[in-house]
Amino acid sequence: MEERKRGIWAAILSAVFGFVILVGCLLFGIFYIKSDHEKNLMKLESAYQSSFYELSEGVSSIETNLGKMMVSTSDTANIRLAAENYRNAQSALRGLSNLPIDRQSTASTAKFLNQVGDWSDSMMRAAARGDDLTPYRDKIEEIYIYTAQLNSRISDMLALVGDDYLIVNNASKEKLSNFDYNEKSVDPSAEYPELIYDGPYSSAQDKDSFGELNELPEITETEAIKILIDAFDDVRNIEHCGTGSKPECYMFTANIGDDQLFAAISLHGGKILSVETNRTIDVARYGEEAIARMAKTVAVDLGYDNLTEVWYNEVDGVATVSLVHEQDGVICYTDLVKVKMGLDGSFIGFEATGYCKCHKCRELVPVISPSAAASSVSNKLKIVNIRPALIPKDGKEVLCYEVAATFKGLRYFVYVDATDGSEVEIMRVTEQPGQGKMVA
Repeated sequence: MEERKRGIWAAILSAVFGFVILVGCLLFGIFYIKSDHEKNLMKLESAYQSSFYELSEGVSSIETNLGKMMVSTSDTANIRLAAENYRNAQSALRGLSNLPIDRQSTASTAKFLNQVGDWSDSMMRAAARGDDLTPYRDKIEEIYIYTAQLNSRISDMLALVGDDYLIVNNASKEKLSNFDYNEKSVDPSAEYPELIYDGPYSSAQDKDSFGELNELPEITETEAIKILIDAFDDVRNIEHCGTGSKPECYMFTANIGDDQLFAAISLHGGKILSVETNRTIDVARYGEEAIARMAKTVAVDLGYDNLTEVWYNEVDGVATVSLVHEQDGVICYTDLVKVKMGLDGSFIGFEATGYCKCHKCRELVPVISPSAAASSVSNKLKIVNIRPALIPKDGKEVLCYEVAATFKGLRYFVYVDATDGSEVEIMRVTEQPGQGKMVA
């Protein structure tokens, strides 16, 4: 009898144990499937967001280039911009086609982008044949208007995308599928032949040589530390954390107040190349004029004087102030210093690699007058200011007149060669959500 009871209990325990194992396996399987499903969804979402950004960047670039073409007097520049827009249209179409949005909702947009690409290609072909490009010029403004409408619509949709609003879950909803933008035909087969957070030249020259800097005497690590101490009164716990190249420099970490600091000081000449802090911004207390003054003071304290402010931009409580060397009344975009300031007046960061790469004494004598430069730009533009400027172009320095102007509410910088009056470069000021003012 006892053996029979033990057998029954053994059978019950075995069944319960087996049931527990079965439930555990089922739960594990469900968890694994769910986890795997979520991973796949995130991969899919990442791909969709990448496509949306490709669409947005393509359309934004088309708008920026068309804005330049409207006011450019150079056929050569317009052909280059048309070539870029052909590629931008293809890129935008690729991004659009990879989105999980009903094709009926995107048909007009796809048609428009195809037409812009065809129109750009036709313009390039006409130029190669030596045809008159006036009919193309007459069409630029119309295409710009509809591109700007489309870009605005895409920017509004892109602003929704994020962790709480996934494309994969919302592709069919109106906010992400309504591409309507008052389209008007831009048919390339018709009778007419077929864009700092930074300011102008914010990257300065792209050459590797550091010219006059490399001719200065070398300093020791101890001397570099003293330079850092002299520059920042409250710096402490300085540690050498390595060396850098282009140019050769000492790199340090330190504490500044309650924050951390990273600095690079050149081996030759002991110039402070860059400083970054992890400071957070308090309540904004100052406006542009005061912040720009503070930035200039910071630059002087760090060893860079005779600078002129050329650009100011604010993003999320942080201002980036671009300062350039001025010689004989000429602003030298090649010799660039950037200072980051919190709107609470706190110092955030500093970068002078461009200045150290390019700065030297130059002979800067314009051949043509400012009025002659003004007559070289499009008569569509309303000129706001003209000043001589040295700019980097194709690895060289070109003395120009910078013509600041507006057209239909858009801001431009046109650079006219100060020797022969030809158009060297044209830039348009744009504003991007979360990035502030930029030039392109």
